[in-house]
This record gives sequence, C-alpha cells and structure tokens, in this order.
Amino acid sequence: MAANSTERTTPWIEALAETLSFALPVTVAAWGAGASMGFFDAPELAAAAAGLGVTHPPGHPLWVVCASLAAMLHVATLPFRVALLSGVCLGVIGRVTYGVARNLAASALDHEALTSRGDRALGALAALAVSVSATVGPAVLRQATRVEVYALAGALAVGVLGLACARSLTPAARARLSVLLVALGGANHHFIALTAAPLALATLLERLHAADNASRRRALLAWAPIGALGLAPYALLFLRADTAASLVRVRTLDDFGWTVSARAFQKNMGHGVPGEFADHLLAVLDWLGASLTPLGLVTALAGTFLLLRATRLDAVRADVLRLFALATTVCLARAALGFVSGNPDAAGYLVPAVAAVACLSVGFCTVAWRAIRTAPPAPEGPSPGARVVLSAALVAAPLALPLYITASGLAATAHDRAWVAECAADALLSRLPARAVVIAYAPETVFRARFAQRVEGERPDVSVVPVPFLPYPGMNDAVLTRDPELLPLVRDYLAHGEARDDVVSALVGVRPVRVELDPMNVSSMTPFLVPRGLLAEARGEPTTLASVRAHAAAHFAVVDAFTRAMTDADADDPKGAELTVWRSYNDALFFAGRGARAEAMRSVRRALEVAPTALELRGLREALSAPGEGPVDVRGFVVGGRSP
Repeated sequence: MAANSTERTTPWIEALAETLSFALPVTVAAWGAGASMGFFDAPELAAAAAGLGVTHPPGHPLWVVCASLAAMLHVATLPFRVALLSGVCLGVIGRVTYGVARNLAASALDHEALTSRGDRALGALAALAVSVSATVGPAVLRQATRVEVYALAGALAVGVLGLACARSLTPAARARLSVLLVALGGANHHFIALTAAPLALATLLERLHAADNASRRRALLAWAPIGALGLAPYALLFLRADTAASLVRVRTLDDFGWTVSARAFQKNMGHGVPGEFADHLLAVLDWLGASLTPLGLVTALAGTFLLLRATRLDAVRADVLRLFALATTVCLARAALGFVSGNPDAAGYLVPAVAAVACLSVGFCTVAWRAIRTAPPAPEGPSPGARVVLSAALVAAPLALPLYITASGLAATAHDRAWVAECAADALLSRLPARAVVIAYAPETVFRARFAQRVEGERPDVSVVPVPFLPYPGMNDAVLTRDPELLPLVRDYLAHGEARDDVVSALVGVRPVRVELDPMNVSSMTPFLVPRGLLAEARGEPTTLASVRAHAAAHFAVVDAFTRAMTDADADDPKGAELTVWRSYNDALFFAGRGARAEAMRSVRRALEVAPTALELRGLREALSAPGEGPVDVRGFVVGGRSP
C-alpha cells in the first residue's frame, strides 16, 4: 500500500528531493567549514591525516585513511580539506535519512482520498525537511565544519539504520552490508558502532530466521570474512608504527589492545566524569533540543505515536520501533559514558540519535495532513478557513523548521571559522629561543604545537615534551629519537611522574627550557620558574621573589597581547575564554605560591571576569585578600583535572 503512494509521486519531485537530501547538507557543511586548526582533538587529528599516522586511542584507522585522501586535495588549508570529507558524510546521512523518512511518509499518506499533486509532493517534501533537520543542526553540523571523526562514524551507523529499514534489498544483501558497515564503524569509532550493532543484529537474525539450515551455515561463513574486511583498516596501526605523525606507536599485541580498548581514557568514562547519570542524560537531551529544537522533539514524540496508530503495515511499525530504539540506545549509552555539555566532541556521539529522532518527526506533519484532508466537510468537520489554519500550524510550520535549524547550525559553526587556535599556537612557539625545550602538560597544548610543527613547519628546532602522552606506547621512543638529550628528563617523568630538580638543572645548563604552568607542577617546579607569558622559564637553581616580580610586567604584557589577539580573532569564542581563565588561574597559583600576592590577585581578577562563579578562584581571592605577606598555601585551590 505505501509503495503505491510513492509510485504516484511525480517523478521529478522525487528525484529533486533525493538529490537535495544529499546536496543541501554538503553545501551547508562546506559553507560553514573552517580553515583553522581548531581546538579539542582537531589539531592532532589533522596532523595524523597529513602524515597517515595513528591518532589517539582507539586509533581511528578508517578515518585516517579517508582523511589522508581528502588531504591530497589542492584547496584551502588542510583542516578545510578534511572538513569537506565530513561534509560528504553528512550528505550520506541526509540521503539515507531521506529514504527512511520517505517510506514512513508514504505509509502515513496511503489513503484513497490523497490523490492531488500536492498530496503526492508532500511526502517527498516532508522527508526532505527531515533529512535537512537531521544534518544541519548544531550537534551534527559541527562535526563537519572542523576536523573530527564523528561525521564518518555517524554515516556508518545511520547506514546500518537504512539497511534495517530497506525494502528494496534482499534479506541476504541487507545482512551482508550490515556486517560490513558495523565492522567499518568498529575500525573508526567502535563505541558509536556498538550503539548501532543491535539494529544490525536484528537484521542478521531476521535473515537467519527466514533461511533453512544450509543457507544459515553459508550465511555465517560469508559474514566472517566480510567482518574481517571491515576491520582490516586496523592493520594501519602496525603499518604506521614508526611514522612521525603517529601519536601512538603500535608494535605489539599489547600495544594494539591498549590502543583499541582506549585504556588511556577509561578513567574518564562513566563514574570518572563529574555528575550523576540523570545530569548527563539531561545534557544529552539538551543537545538534541539544541540541534532539532524543542518543537522538533515534540513533533518526533507525537510522530512516533501517530505513525504507530496510522500505518497499516507491520513492517512500517517495525521501522518506527527501530528508530525509537536506536535513539534511546544512543542517548542512554552516551549518558552512561558521561557527558560534558560544552564539548562538541561529546555531541558527536549523538549523530545517529539525531537522525533517528528527525525521522520520527515525519509522522507528525504527514498524519496531520492526512487527517485534515480526509476530514468530513463542515459542519461535521473543520471549515475551509480552519483547514488553512490547521495546515499552517500542523504541517507548514514543521516543514519550515529546517530553515531555522540551518541558521542555528551555521551560527554555532562561526567559532570553527575563527583563528583563535592559531593565535594560541603562535603565542606558544613564536617567542621561544632557539633549540628550546617545552615541557607541556595540557593535551590541547601538545596538539596545537604538533599541528604547527608537523603540518605548518613552524619551529622545527623546538622540542616539545608531551607529559600526558609519555606513557603512550612508543611516545618516549619518538621523543628521544628526535632529541636524545631529553633522555634523563623523559626517564624521570616515566619513573616518577615528574622531573627531579637536578635533571631539570642539568638540561637548563645546555638548553633553554620552558614549562607550561599546570596544577601538576605547582608544587614541584614552581621554585625554579619565572613567568614568561604562556610559558614559564626554568632556571638551574631556585629563583627569588624579586626575580619573579621583575619578570611580571613583561609576562602580563605578553598575556595581554595574546588576549587581544584572541579577541580580534573571535571575541565570543568560548574556547578563547576558557584559555584566558585557565592560564590566569595557573598564573595565580604560581604567583601566590611564590608570595607575589599583588601579581596573583591581578591574575585572579582577570580569570574572575570570565568565570565569576569559579569556587577555586573565589577562594584564592579571599586568601590573597587576607592580611599578611609571603607565600600562600595554594594546595586547597588546585583543581584535580586539566583543561587546555
């Protein structure tokens, strides 16, 4: 029955809608894509793409291969080229979502009274609106305007959904392709692939249920090599173990297990993330609402109910339940993993859920249109004027929602087109003396320096000691291969978690050493440092309070210049504000610990201008305001985690 409604649709309308379901997301993504290295993991991922390297766990080998091919394009900057790859993935999501929504709309509009040209076109228009809503909202679009793996992961997961709902393919073909897509997803981002795996499993069980014993054995034998083929990109981890672009060097099976299991991040999952499960779930729903709008969520819930009541086909009801199950699984799994609201990377996990929820919303406008068109004439049914009002409120308004979502998504991507990350990298590297050694503690600092050096060729004479990544397989070998003089320093960090005074002093005797201020070194290294802008200068012996204060004016001048540069690049970028708060907070800890109370108070006030409710900053301000001179015990104001 539903198929007949689709067949009655004017062919050119259907073809145009199908084309636009792919082309519009790609166009919007390309329009909003940034050419900057970006923040979060983007600089490290871009550096891996440029050199076909292994990224941070779980390695993302499939994405690396695809991104390395995209990097060969001769347009704009490397981050922009890789973002174009994600834009194409958004187009795939849009086209698959369109197909699923089109089948649901056809079922909802399957009625003998709906025969006009407008009736025939509405299903295609409604499905197109769904595909646009699913791909251009803030949660999804930002995965294609910066360098990230989530658009590809989402495309593979949504592809599994499309196969589960496909009617044009044989059960055997659907099963084989489902195995392949889940395996490919596992070679890219296995957590997202696992959230789509139940759909694939249902497709496989459906295939086995309909087959005889001999066919089942043949199917099982066929699925094994297909799955192995999908996981084959993991061979890249071993093949690229020695390349300079690899953050992790996988040489043994233990290294492989450590990387693929993302063991380095397991302490930051689930109970390791601040907040309760309910808080994380609310944050997930908040991102869904930001991407689809609250009206979109309401129409999706109503559409689920209406589709289950209106459709005549069990297969369509099963598709509705599949969509609801996928959205629920993704949201609950992401909340259980932990969720950081302000991080667009966390929102990247929600791409399949956004697509599923958007598909469910198609039932609202199509069933509403069916009810309005098939209602009896007045006085038993609504008057002509009432029909117009109902059509505008229940059909036209939801169909126009993608226009608002597109504007909202593009507004959210404005920060991806700014150059704040480049300002931070330039401030970090440009003022360093020749052959300087930088001891970096924040992962994002390491990533920005990595991109600047390996992609842009900046400061090849500078050696960066990536403290948080030294325990990664092969990282210490990579650092020492590039700079053997760092052996005692690296050995100390691996053995003790910090460098001993005599080791730092020996290195200072032959090389300029700069240290990133961080809560990890506030106690151990502070007595040997003087402030130098974003980095502190290490000395071979303890420094005096007079020396610290003598360098304070120049230090604040550099910080002020950096803040102005970030403001000029993008005054509203939250990451720029976060950098200001974090650096000022670490400066305040340093100055307070040394007894430079006026300088510490200046840093605290700068940070409080951006984060006036931060408890550590307010407590430190109170301690500095108390009468007295000399060092302040800052241990009570040191946060446990680290930011960029």
